[in-house]
Amino acid sequence: MIDNELHVSDLRWDRLLAGELAGDAKAAVLAHADTCVACGSRLALLTRESEAFAMRPGLAPARSRRWWWAVAPALLAAAAVVVLVVPRGPKDEAGERAKGTGPSLIVMAGPAERLALVASGDRVHFGDSVQAGYTATRDGFGAVLGRDGSGRAMAHVPSRGDVMVALPAGTSRSFPESTVLDATPGAEQLVVLWCEAAHPLHPLLAALAANRPITPPAGCTAHHVNLVKQATPR
Repeated sequence: MIDNELHVSDLRWDRLLAGELAGDAKAAVLAHADTCVACGSRLALLTRESEAFAMRPGLAPARSRRWWWAVAPALLAAAAVVVLVVPRGPKDEAGERAKGTGPSLIVMAGPAERLALVASGDRVHFGDSVQAGYTATRDGFGAVLGRDGSGRAMAHVPSRGDVMVALPAGTSRSFPESTVLDATPGAEQLVVLWCEAAHPLHPLLAALAANRPITPPAGCTAHHVNLVKQATPR
């Protein structure tokens, strides 16, 4: 992840055009395209190429999810950029925010070279990387907690210690560590936290391990993402 202006990946646009994005995930990328000239132009181009490809004679009516690999090899260079979309709105998906303007929190996942924004219900695979990101107008502290399919709760960020890490103010910034998913299949719960002050993690991890709702401490914002982890397709 990088800390300057970032854009939606071609992989994410491909999923949108294939009808595989819905709800908050679809709304987030479309809202970003409305405010980002580069991403709006990119979506228009990919849409035109998709329509042109579908109208070519002799082609099967169903469009492959990877149609752009065949019709636009030049797009691969653009797809190599690590990407980030920061959803805009008064409240993040499955998130809790204090009154007023609070931080935006997101989760990206996928192969390390092409991370994409994920939302609850998305599928991830063994060996995928997970990276949390944020936009905040003030310095704060944060953590990324998780609970895997075996019921084990853990802190992904920080990977050591029991206190939240410092998060400098900024736009489209990354948490200081990322995580590589292990081979435990099933539900993968993630909770991203941003707080005005550093808090111990033990009470939050205990609630997560017991499968109880996490109540963010005062002055904190929480973003919950529930993924499905499975083996990498061969």
